[in-house]
Amino acid sequence: MSLTRRQFLAAAAGVGGAALTGGVLADQVWPLLSREDLVPGRTPELVLPARAWETTPDRLTFAAVGDTGTGGRQAVAVAARMAQGYEQNPYGLITHLGDICYYGKIDDRFEDVFLRPYGPLVQAGVDVELAIGNHDGEVYFSDARLEEIETELRLLGTPARYYRSTHGPVDFFYLDSSTPGLFGPDASAQLDWLDDALATSTSQWKIVCLHHPPYSSGRHGATPGAEDLLIPVLERHAVDLVLAGHDHNYERTIPLDGITYVVSGGGAKLTPVRPSRITAAAASVLQYLHVEVDGDRLTGRCIRPDGGLVDRFTLRAREGR
Repeated sequence: MSLTRRQFLAAAAGVGGAALTGGVLADQVWPLLSREDLVPGRTPELVLPARAWETTPDRLTFAAVGDTGTGGRQAVAVAARMAQGYEQNPYGLITHLGDICYYGKIDDRFEDVFLRPYGPLVQAGVDVELAIGNHDGEVYFSDARLEEIETELRLLGTPARYYRSTHGPVDFFYLDSSTPGLFGPDASAQLDWLDDALATSTSQWKIVCLHHPPYSSGRHGATPGAEDLLIPVLERHAVDLVLAGHDHNYERTIPLDGITYVVSGGGAKLTPVRPSRITAAAASVLQYLHVEVDGDRLTGRCIRPDGGLVDRFTLRAREGR
């Protein structure tokens, strides 16, 4: 059920959201809120074995999730399922696909949107690597927004706005697709970096992570500029998998020039998705991805908060690298 603006302001004040009630920000976000956003979820009551995962040069297990930043019941339900997924098949990495904080500053909301939902996983030593989203630091590109992003990177221990990390047989390439990040006036620096980083990668698997999807059949759709600027770089270097958020649903494409694109933005709230000609699987559902890499085989499972399976797919690493 949607809230009126008056109900939103009252609820925000009730959850300690003083930063939420400033006129401009309140006007931006109140139509997008539901009761599920504002009712805090309970911390998952699990104690997970610390560092129970095993990563080798040939094997890696990781989780991917996006758009988690409400701190509400739905966000905590997804986080709780992720903790239960760790119990069953431990992983040491969460690839976060952006929008880790809505409705206020990350310094004020870090406990609500991250430490409480992901407490069991944090205590178990799981690392979180972030691709910056458009709500990370509010909506507009400014000095204040840059400061907010820097705070977020510091709190999560993220090394930079775009960067590469290596885990077992996988190289991950994290991009900043916020405005103007990847497609604005300074895009060439990031795209040049990506071109060089992909060219020098020697890992068996190449996975690119960003917030705004190059392809999507959801509400936002394909990101303007991606087809001309980003996709040629991905295709030139035979990327295997692209993970994105932004649209609050799940979608996996058929392989497009050898690349599979997945939107996993159902970490806290939902928007519709209508399958298109490039869609292999799609659902408007809360979910996260649990991914296992074993040699030249990658298996992804899209999992709902109740443990139900939304999608399962298998990829084979590119040959001739």
